[in-house]
Amino acid sequence: MKQVKKSKSKHAPVGFRAFFGQFFADHTPLKEEGYAANRYSVLYTLNEQYQHVGCPTQEEAQLVQGLMLTDENRVPVGIYDSRTDSFEWEIVGEYLAARDSDAHQRDREEAILTIARALRRRDASWHPEHLQRPSFFA
Repeated sequence: MKQVKKSKSKHAPVGFRAFFGQFFADHTPLKEEGYAANRYSVLYTLNEQYQHVGCPTQEEAQLVQGLMLTDENRVPVGIYDSRTDSFEWEIVGEYLAARDSDAHQRDREEAILTIARALRRRDASWHPEHLQRPSFFA
């Protein structure tokens, strides 16, 4: 029977994460509660589905959001701060939101906060050793 050597990292970079891995030098393995350390979430849409990338600092989140502007498949929405429970719209979204009525702005803000919280809750409860049915949030 062939023996398989375990990789050093618990989470192998795949796809978009591998792309971001080229820009960030810190390659320490994630702890069990590692996702909780990612205070910021960069929200974007991919195939009309909301997704997010967790970042520990605001500067890193802004860099990730800027890199998404060059990706034709991903449309950045903004940055969610879990500590203050607030959302910073991407510049185009901020401009469009400013043109709406106050009630519509509040509704839109509450909807995006709900999406960001749900995505973070989903990823915080995900464990790589347990196979679960994938979830999508549209």
